[in-house]
Amino acid sequence: MASHGVLVSPGDTQPGQLLARVLEELRALEKHDAASFRTVRRRISAEIATMDAAVVFNLAEGLVRAGFAWEGWEFINAHQAAFAELTPARLEHLGEGITTWGQADAFATVLVGPAWREGLIPDTVVDRWARSPDHWWRRIALVSTTVLNTRSRWGTGDTQRTLGVVGILINDRDDTVVKAVSWALRSLVPWDPRAVRTFLEMHETELAARVKREVRTKLETGLKSRRRSVHGTDLSK
Repeated sequence: MASHGVLVSPGDTQPGQLLARVLEELRALEKHDAASFRTVRRRISAEIATMDAAVVFNLAEGLVRAGFAWEGWEFINAHQAAFAELTPARLEHLGEGITTWGQADAFATVLVGPAWREGLIPDTVVDRWARSPDHWWRRIALVSTTVLNTRSRWGTGDTQRTLGVVGILINDRDDTVVKAVSWALRSLVPWDPRAVRTFLEMHETELAARVKREVRTKLETGLKSRRRSVHGTDLSK
């Protein structure tokens, strides 16, 4: 049965009350896909927009523990006061226990990248994460640069910071990191193709073969990879 919606009242600001109500509605969704989850998140965000940041952080942390990490992080991103209170320490706390590609990429694009873009965390912290012994945090540092270079995420292009993080991880051969290096460089291509091409030439012997192949294809075709044609039909578009 579809849920009729959560009505947030002042009493819901008590520890656990709002979380229980939101979890009930999320679990009652007929479709457990991104669009359905986001519909709930947007409505609840509108209802709690004027509540204290602490309420939102409590909700987000509870959702993370309950297996709804992405939804929890989105509540913070969508709440002006909570987002403004993000710090390196708080982000490290919120990112504890990340163990999958999806979690790492969502955390980087929903919270870390936007916080970095808005100056809430300094470059030195992202560089420190790029040197983490945990490969997920190294990937988070790289994927966060894509936010700086993605128009739909209000990125305006940032050659210096993108290449700075990539440079730290240029010799890393962990698969999760190699793929993120490629993503970071490809995200910069629309803004500064000359800088990306120069970087590839300067670090020819250091970059993984996959990175060089995918980034050069992006530079040449605008795509991540070349697609074969079938019966003369171009499948690269």
